[in-house]
Parts: sequence; C-alpha cells; structure tokens
Amino acid sequence: MAMAQVPVGNAQRADLARQIRIEAADFQRNQPLPSHPNNGDEQRYPTHFASYTKGLPHNAIGTVDPTAYQALLNALLSGQSADFENIPLGGPRKLVNPQAAYSFTLVGPDPQALAVRPAPEYASVETADEMEELYWMSLVRDVDFNQYSSTALVATAAQRLSTLRQYRGAKTDAATVTPNVIFRMDSAPALVGPFISQFLIKPIPYSSGPFSSSLGEPVGYQLLEQEFLQRRSGDDRMTQYAEWLSIQNGQVPTLNGGLIDREDDYKSATGRDYIANARALAEYVHNDYPIQATLSAALLIARQGDFQPNGTYDPDPKSSSLASDALNPYLAYNKQEAFITLGNSDGQSIAALVTNTALRAGWYQKWLVHRRLRPEEFGGHVDNYFAGRQVYPINTELLLSPVLAQVFSENNKTNSRRGIGGGGTYLLPQAFPEGAPLHPAYGSGHSAYIGAGVTMLKAFYKDFPVRNPQVVSVGGDALQPYSGTLMMFDELDKLASNIGVARLFAGVHWRSDHDSAVRLGELVALRTLQDLVRTYHEQFPGFEVRTFSGDTLTISATTPVLPSVVTAVESFSLVDAATGQPVPGFAPLENGRVIDLSDLAALGVTQPVIQATTYEPVVGSVRFNLDTTVSADNGAPYQVTLPATVGTHALRASPYSGTNASGLGGIPLVIRFTVQN
Repeated sequence: MAMAQVPVGNAQRADLARQIRIEAADFQRNQPLPSHPNNGDEQRYPTHFASYTKGLPHNAIGTVDPTAYQALLNALLSGQSADFENIPLGGPRKLVNPQAAYSFTLVGPDPQALAVRPAPEYASVETADEMEELYWMSLVRDVDFNQYSSTALVATAAQRLSTLRQYRGAKTDAATVTPNVIFRMDSAPALVGPFISQFLIKPIPYSSGPFSSSLGEPVGYQLLEQEFLQRRSGDDRMTQYAEWLSIQNGQVPTLNGGLIDREDDYKSATGRDYIANARALAEYVHNDYPIQATLSAALLIARQGDFQPNGTYDPDPKSSSLASDALNPYLAYNKQEAFITLGNSDGQSIAALVTNTALRAGWYQKWLVHRRLRPEEFGGHVDNYFAGRQVYPINTELLLSPVLAQVFSENNKTNSRRGIGGGGTYLLPQAFPEGAPLHPAYGSGHSAYIGAGVTMLKAFYKDFPVRNPQVVSVGGDALQPYSGTLMMFDELDKLASNIGVARLFAGVHWRSDHDSAVRLGELVALRTLQDLVRTYHEQFPGFEVRTFSGDTLTISATTPVLPSVVTAVESFSLVDAATGQPVPGFAPLENGRVIDLSDLAALGVTQPVIQATTYEPVVGSVRFNLDTTVSADNGAPYQVTLPATVGTHALRASPYSGTNASGLGGIPLVIRFTVQN
C-alpha cells in the first residue's frame, strides 16, 4: 500500500523560515525611529537632587556624592560591564539590572525603538499633584475599597484631587474625582464595578477539571485560592529621617530586627485573606513575579471559556472556544481544534513572553533616558524643606496642601508606635520596609509588563461575562456574590489598573510612571503581534484587540500603522483662532480655571478656542469630548471651540495615531473649567 510522504524539513523550508524573520525584522526597522528627550532635570540641577540616586552614597541631607553619580553616568554612557562594577554604592543593596537597558529581542520592536513623553519636571505642577496623590494614598492604605464611598478621609481626598490643576488620575464624565473612581487608572473600562479585578480575587484553576454544580463554574483539579499574607494595619515604614537616609544609601532596613520582612510584620503567619484594601494590594506587588498576574488571568479566562455555545462544559485544556478571539479560524473548522497555534498554549506563552520584552523597553527608558527620582526621594526633600535643611524648587501647589499636616501627624503617631523617635515628618510613608527597588522610577516596570500581558490576552481571547462575579467582604476574609455583570475585558483593564496603581499605593511610583508604562506595554504587545501573525500556517485576517482607550483594532502583519511613541495630550491653552495667539493668562489652561467672556471681548479675542498640545507635536488626530459633544481634529494645532454657554464644562482630549480618532489612542487629559460673563 502506498504511503503519503509528508514534506520534511529541507532547504526550501529553512529559507522560508529565514525569510519570515527577515521580513519581520525589516518591517520593524522601517518604522519611524522616535527621539528620546528627557525632562532636562539632570542638566538643570547640577547637584542631581532631581534625579534618581538611591543606592549611591549621600551626605547628611540626602544629596548624592557627585563622584558616585558621575561614575553611574560614565557606566551608562559606556555600557561596559566593568564600569558598572566601578560605581561606588552606599550600602549592600545592588542596582537592579542596568545592563538590561542595552538588551535586544528577537520578536517585536527593539526595546530602544519605542518612546514615551518626558517625565514631569521636578518643579512642575504635575509633579506636585502626583506627590499629593501619593500622600493621600498612604493615608488610606487600611481603608477597605468597598468602604470608600462611606469614608470621610476618602471623600476629603477626592474633593482635594478634584481641585488640583494638573492631576491626571481617573475622573468622572463631569471631570471630578469621586470615591467611586479615585485612585484608578484613567481608562473607562477600568472604572466599571468594584475596585479590585476579578482576576485578583477569584480562585485560579491551575489545570482543567470537572464542572462544579455547587459553584456553577469550573474548579480545576488544582485550585489556587487568592488569599495572601496581610501586613498589619498601620505598618508604614521610612517615616523617620535617619531610617529614610539609611535606606537612600542602599542599606537594608535596620529597625525592627534588621530584616526586610519578618513573620511578625504580618497579621498572622498562617492566616491569609483576600485583597480588601490598598495595603493588601500593595503587598501583592511587593515580591510578585512579572508573569504572575497575567498567567493567572490567562488560566481563569481559559477555564471560564470552556463552556460551549450550547451550554455544555468541555474541560479540555487545549482550547476554549467560548473565549476564542472572534477572528480565530478554528471557530469555523469542524474537524480540527486549536492547541499549539491559536489555542490556550499559544496565548499563555506569548502573553508571558511580552511581559519580559516590555520590561526591556521600560528598562531602556529608566536607565538610559529619564533617570527620574523615586517618590520617597522627593518626600525627603519635602521634609528637608520644612525642617530648614535645604530649599528645593517644589511647586507651591504641594507646599500649601492640607495633606501635609495630616501626613506629619500620622508619621508622628507611627514613629511613636514603632518606638523609634524622630517625631513628625513629611516623609512619604512606604508600604515596603526597603522602599523602592534600586532602579529609576520612570516608567513603572509593573505597569509595562501588565499592560503588555493583558493586551495579549485581549488579542487571543474575546470579551464575555465573568461567570459568578464576586466581591471581597469587609475585612477580606471571604468572597461574596456580586449582583451586577462584569465583562472579561473590563476586568483585564482593571487588572492593569490594579497592578500599576498598587505600586503607587506602596509609595514607590508616580502616577505618570504608570500612565506612560502601561501604554508602552500595550504598544510592545501590538507591535509584537505584527511579527507573530507572520508565523502561522492558518489563514486568518489577524487579531482583534480592544485597547486601553476602548477602541478595537485588527492587527495584521502590516496594519494598522502603529506609532513608535506613546502619545499624550500634554496641556491645554486658550487661543484666539483669528490671530493664532494664546490668550494672556491662559497658557496653560488648567483644571478649575474661570474664563470670563467679557474679559476676552475686552482683549479683542473674537474666536476663542481651546488648543491641545500633544506629545509628539504631530499625531494622527485628537478627539475632544466637550461635555456631551464629541469631535476630532486631524491637523495641528488641535482645537475645539470654547463653549459660549455660561456654566461649568468638562473637557477630555485623547490623542490617536490615525485620523478621525482612529488607530491607537494615547494618554488623555481631562479638565473642568467655568465660563462666565
């Protein structure tokens, strides 16, 4: 009997494999290469107080040894391993992987081929507003998320953040901060439902398994309950000046027995609870693996996607048809099922892959471009300022904030309770004994890898309702049913918000660290998909992906044209369209401003428009949401007409890579302003 000879590997196959790699590499190389400006603080301030210096030796007020900082710069400039080994350190802790900034990848964009906007300047209003947010976050670490709406301190924080001129956290459609949206990522899907994502509370099935009629969902043969060791209430660190200075020098914590984490730091060495408050959420991202949250989400989606359209349950781990992306060709196949390609194995492995490649892109930004100081370093400057040790160009929006008195009082209580002396301070309380890791702040590594990971999951899977959604009880000791409907993609975006914002709750990152990095991760994932599409034998149009802006893109090998920059709306200004000149006193136009129409008339302004300044200066378009009216401007300068209606107005502007608000969206800016006669 004749036997079919299946084609085997040969030179033709090898040449084709090589050609696929070459075409992918050529495509990535032909994308525009961005510039990489920083905020100029390193050059602006010769003593480098506005740059990242943690781990290097410092003087008695925390100013870095100039010789050590120059050695760091020399090593970064040369890239030589020996030069990094010659950097003087102030203690036993080591700098975290600066040579990763020079690394390459074999899939997706080169880590140095993508850019983010410069970090906010040290003396800027935006930095002051970011620091104020972190102070408020430190004060509410022990408030349960489901108690936010009834907690006076949270209401006070929300009211204050609503008034800040350049605060960029999540806001309502009315451009206000409320307890329902406070401290979340500014992405509409992340604002739906409870604060904590279902992917951080529901049990994770680490295998396929039987259907449980009692739970109404698959349980898996191995089930991971998401209960964690909980730090004790009020366990804030680095609230005493000597402790702060020691840790800036790279010393390990010497108080409380000299260990970073001890058994008695936790409520119970054996008892574990669900994530109910910010302290618990911060601890989740204290020592997690980069793959951890993404993999858990991938496993839960797959198991919940094991239900067939007819309602039957199929616990086969190879593929999950209910969850498959709408463009997955296996949905139309009758005699084949997905597994290694376009199945669960594919989605899980590639989602894990981009958590690392996104970190490489982030490490380039951290070490070789921005070198932004950590919030704890800035907190030391605030304390130095009020103690009269040193004057810094800290914006008065922060120096006059009512939050500082509360922080001073709480730090005094903490230092007394810990028995370490020092009285009250203006230091930023840290959730981790050791504070931030030893690498620069901008952007957040956690935000980059979770942004990439969840974007890949949204590419391989489709959106569908979470089965049996739950919410954490007060105190975190149990899960309770949630009465509403929660969608998988909203919960994935919320997961990105939770993981990134958790580092803010810990006190180790700034808001803009997250905003830029989570979208950098998204961009890494999308550009990686363009390479991966080339590797499949199956014929399909690409991957359908919902972005953090809420738009859906179909990613093929060459389309859509994706940017090389995480775009952002930087600021607004009021301009007379008749002359093209800014209106005096309204450049920038910041949150909370009052615009008097009679004053404009007196200045001879006949065509007042609000103009958005973007990074980069030219983008595909800017979408304006002015109250309930939506418009798009496809050409710079990007403008929308100032409303003549007297009253308070809300404006959101979002940059896009394509015309008419198409393509990939960037970081939005939201303000509230009042028009009067």
